[in-house]
Amino acid sequence: MSSFLRPASADFPCDRDRYIPQLRFAPCEAAELFQRSALSWHDGQLDVGLQYAAAAVGVKCGEFHDPCELAPFWHIALLIKARKLEAGWRALNSLEAGRGESESQSVTATSHIIRGELLFTMGRVDEGLAEVTAGLRIAERCGARSLRPSGYVVMTLGALRRADMRACRHFVDKLTDEAMLGYFGQAAGAWVTAQVAEARSGVESAAGLIAGIVTNPQVLRQLLVSEPAAASWLVRASGKLGAPDLAKAVVAAASAASARHPQFSIIQGAALHSAGLLEKDAGKLREAADLYPDRWCTVSALEDMAGLMARRRSERKDVIGILESALGTYTAVGATRDVSRVVNKLRDFGVRHGAIRTVERGSDLPHGLTNTEFAIAELVSQGHTNSEVGRQLFISRHTVAFHLKKVYQKMSIASRVELAANWKALQSNAVSAF
Repeated sequence: MSSFLRPASADFPCDRDRYIPQLRFAPCEAAELFQRSALSWHDGQLDVGLQYAAAAVGVKCGEFHDPCELAPFWHIALLIKARKLEAGWRALNSLEAGRGESESQSVTATSHIIRGELLFTMGRVDEGLAEVTAGLRIAERCGARSLRPSGYVVMTLGALRRADMRACRHFVDKLTDEAMLGYFGQAAGAWVTAQVAEARSGVESAAGLIAGIVTNPQVLRQLLVSEPAAASWLVRASGKLGAPDLAKAVVAAASAASARHPQFSIIQGAALHSAGLLEKDAGKLREAADLYPDRWCTVSALEDMAGLMARRRSERKDVIGILESALGTYTAVGATRDVSRVVNKLRDFGVRHGAIRTVERGSDLPHGLTNTEFAIAELVSQGHTNSEVGRQLFISRHTVAFHLKKVYQKMSIASRVELAANWKALQSNAVSAF
């Protein structure tokens, strides 16, 4: 995992040459603007990056250099990071309308991955992951390495939300392989890797990576203008580790990013969210939720706010209302792990929903398993006890036992030993695209 956080001074020139086409010699004005945009973003200057990217799109080049072809997609990628989703959608549709049939495989792969990331960010998770999968197939086939990491990050986040730990490991392994090769902009890969480590084995297993992210100024700056959920997650993780200095460093960096980017409500919201967690300020969490232009981030801030309010018995009714609303949103975007966590919190208030409500994924899951059943079967097949599975999925061991019984019925088996044997045979199909 440390491969994500190698010193920039040692590897940065190699990284830039490898992953930004023709950096040392820009073949045209559009390519030069594209490169300036990428480097600005890499240094945490999303505003400047967007300005250069927009300028690159406005320059016409008839030579069809790689940077010229990819510059419009890069502009859309930065619009997604800034959560200017309507603008990104319009730009993508306009770009798609003008595309020719003779485009390169690299451009086709990029189009799929960018559209998928946009759909995923909009909450259309199934559609988004399908597009990213299609793009990664082409990118891996044609050797377009620079496209892969961003696609792997989206696929890892999707697997995390669905509590599909095996898919998480699969895509983290791919991200780690790319990190070994020095891909440009490794911050998001480091962050999702830390999340997967926490989900699988507890936050202590991610401690070194979390510290590495927070204490590397360039990595942290880049992450905070790329993944709005990162600041709040890092503060929570630092709190669990008993590392207040790390949490304070994250909040300070998020505040600095917010001050630099007053025009981006997503960065403003992320700064308030992280500060609200650190300071236990429900008002800041409410303000963050109001600012976020992202459904998942909004409901995450509200869930954290409910956690603070729950300490006061007089606000019990309001807390239940917020959690019920959060449950609905998490369900709508297919966030199985988040649904499980909120259902468990509601159960503490005496509100029961029976079987965990999830968005079903249809025929792509074996034996007709639901998302929750799939996640439980995956973990049990790895030898985890019911209590360990419950900790990872935010549910009780009794709920695990309930769903495990359903798994046995659907798979026509009777024991954990049979499940492990059958599950091994299914592994080659679960991530069939890769």
